Amino acid sequence: MTSAVDYDPFSPEVLADPWPFYAALREAAPVHYFEGFHPPFYTLSRSEDVREALSHPEDFSIRYGQSPQYTRASGLMNDPPEHTYFRSLFNRSFTPRIVSELEPTLERIAGDLFDQMLSRGNGDLHHDFASPFPTMMIAELMGIPPEDHRAFRRMSDELTATYNEPDPAVSLAPRQAFDRYFDRVIEGRRALLREAGVERPDESVLGSVLPNDLVSRLAVAELDGRRLEDKELSWTLLLLLLGGNETSTALLTNLVWRLLQVPERWAALREDPERVEAAVEESLRFDPPVLGLFRTPTRDLTLHGVTIPAKAKVMLLYSASNRDPGIFDEPDEFRLDRDPDETRRHVLTFGFGHHYCPGAALARLEARIALRMLLERAPDLQLVGEPERIVPFNLWGRATLPVAW
Repeated sequence: MTSAVDYDPFSPEVLADPWPFYAALREAAPVHYFEGFHPPFYTLSRSEDVREALSHPEDFSIRYGQSPQYTRASGLMNDPPEHTYFRSLFNRSFTPRIVSELEPTLERIAGDLFDQMLSRGNGDLHHDFASPFPTMMIAELMGIPPEDHRAFRRMSDELTATYNEPDPAVSLAPRQAFDRYFDRVIEGRRALLREAGVERPDESVLGSVLPNDLVSRLAVAELDGRRLEDKELSWTLLLLLLGGNETSTALLTNLVWRLLQVPERWAALREDPERVEAAVEESLRFDPPVLGLFRTPTRDLTLHGVTIPAKAKVMLLYSASNRDPGIFDEPDEFRLDRDPDETRRHVLTFGFGHHYCPGAALARLEARIALRMLLERAPDLQLVGEPERIVPFNLWGRATLPVAW
C-alpha cells in the first residue's frame, strides 16, 4: 500500500513541527498508512472522521490499548459495558464539586512552587513549576507522601518514553516499578483495615480508619456489588497518575511557551487578565498535550476509499482535528479573541464520547490558576532560550522552558 503523502511521525521534521504534515494528511491522505513501525498503523486526521471513530467504540475499540503497541484490556482501557464500571468510579472522584474544592489546594501548591522559583532571577519553568505542580497535586489526591513525588515523576517519564518503542516488552520494567510501589500503598491500606477489624469497608471508614484520599476511596468503593481487585486498583492508580501529570505538565509548558513566543500575546493577557480562560482553551486547541491516541477496528472498515482491516492499529490525530479549517477560522493562528466556550465545544483534545478524559476539568483549573499567578507575580516573564520537545512521539510538550523575569 502507498500513500499520497510521505508522512513519518517519528522523523525529526515531524517531531519538531507536525502541523504542516497534518495539513497535508487532511487534504490528500485522510486515511494514511505508515509501514515504518511494528505494527504498522493507519492515521485519521480530519475532525469529522476522528470524532466519528471516537463515537463508535463498537467499530473502533480501545480494548487493545491507546498506544501503537497491542496491550491487554483493563479497566478504563476497555469498551462498554466493561468500561462503564471503572468510568463510574472515576466520575465519583472528579465531580464538579470535588474539582472546585481543590482550588485552595492548587493555589497553595502553585504559590509555594512560585515562591521558590521567583526567589531567583531566571530558571526553567518546566523543571521548577510545570513538572512538579500537577505531580504534587495528583500525589496529594492519592495520599502519596511528599518525599515520593520526585520518584513518581521519574517513573512516569521512564514509562512514557517507551511509547516510541515497537516492542511492548520495553515498558515492562517501568510498569513493574509502578506495580511494586502501588502494591505497597494498597497493602498499607488493607493492613489498616485488618488492624481495625473491618472486613467489609465502606466510605464510613474514610478519615478515621483510612485516610480520606483517592486511594482509600477507590479501595472501599462498591458499585453493583463489585469492588476493585488489587491489580485493577493498581492499574487505575497508574492511569490516574499518568493522565494527571504528563498531560497537565505539557499543557502548562505549551501555554506559557506560545504566550511568550510572541511577546505581544503576553502583554495583551497582562493588560486583560479576563482572557485567561480563552488563552487556556486556545492552547488546548493549538497545542494539545496528546497529539493522538490509538484505536483498533473490530471489523474491516472502508473510509475515503481505503479499507482498514480488522485488528489494525489506527491513530486518531486529535491535534490535526483541532486545526481542521472546516471547524475553525484561521486554525493555524494562536488567537486570544476566540470564544472559549465555542472552542471547548469543538476541540478533541480530551477525546470524545465514552472515553472523554475524566480529569479535563482539573487540568483546566490547574492551567488557569498557574497562568493567573504568573501574570500577577512575574508580569515581565520572557523566554531566554529555545525550549526542547518532550520525547514521546504522540505527546506534545516542552521538556525545558528557559525563562527570566
